[in-house]
Amino acid sequence: MKSVRVDLDQDLLAAAAAIMGTVTRDATINEALRRIVVHERQLHRLQKLAANALFAIP
Repeated sequence: MKSVRVDLDQDLLAAAAAIMGTVTRDATINEALRRIVVHERQLHRLQKLAANALFAIP
């Protein structure tokens, strides 16, 4: 993986780690990114389902 220097809010990072149960900064950041991707994909699918349901009503 590529290394990138990023300034992070340490309090926010610690809060995210506590919520997700991660131990390292890398694990916390990677898990947060994974969750965002999963969340956005689910949201997109739900929006498509809702749009299709609205147009399917006779």
